[in-house]
Amino acid sequence: MKRINEFFDNLFKIIPGYVFGLLTFVVGFSGFILALLFSPEYVMWEKSISLLGHQTGGIFSRIGLIISNTIAIPFIIYLGRALKDENVDENVRKIAIGAGIFISVIAALTGAVSGGGLSSLHGLFALLSWMGGIVVCLLFGLLMLKSLKYSKSAAYFSFIIAIIFGSFLIPFFITNFCNALPDICGEFGKSVYTIMPVYEWVVMFSILIFYLFNSIYMLYKKI
Repeated sequence: MKRINEFFDNLFKIIPGYVFGLLTFVVGFSGFILALLFSPEYVMWEKSISLLGHQTGGIFSRIGLIISNTIAIPFIIYLGRALKDENVDENVRKIAIGAGIFISVIAALTGAVSGGGLSSLHGLFALLSWMGGIVVCLLFGLLMLKSLKYSKSAAYFSFIIAIIFGSFLIPFFITNFCNALPDICGEFGKSVYTIMPVYEWVVMFSILIFYLFNSIYMLYKKI
């Protein structure tokens, strides 16, 4: 653990931690934009993001997910360090960092297994990343509320992202339940699914904006 801490100490002396957050946004956003541009057959308001990974330009979205979420790991560590404060619960801070790293790995795996022989795991990793996103944003939001370095608006922004993730799971579970039991609510599930593709894009871009917002905030506040 000491060597790992020393590694990140030296890394952040060379590259400020917020740079990794900016890169996470740029790489993730660019990957999806390129995937959309090279996949004219894909209609984003009709099909899920998972299906984009199987389209002509799907390689860009998959690579974007892998690289951006790998880059996100040092940013999460830097964000956790920035929140170290006498008013902040140290255990909660460590849990937030650990959860953030875990979810970054899971999110990267969604890109790694999409469209391949292990594509059946893609749905599981996506679900874990959504559920984990709620936890991570809530924890960092709570830490920001306690930290003297952060404004309440920054904390509230994290809570908003958590709410977006949480609310997305409602139609997600409804559609999956109705798909499993079509005789009970099959038609209702199909109706609910019509909002899912756009909603999923909102979720995806909201987490990218989370990285962008906090990176710019730390740059502006010189944290």
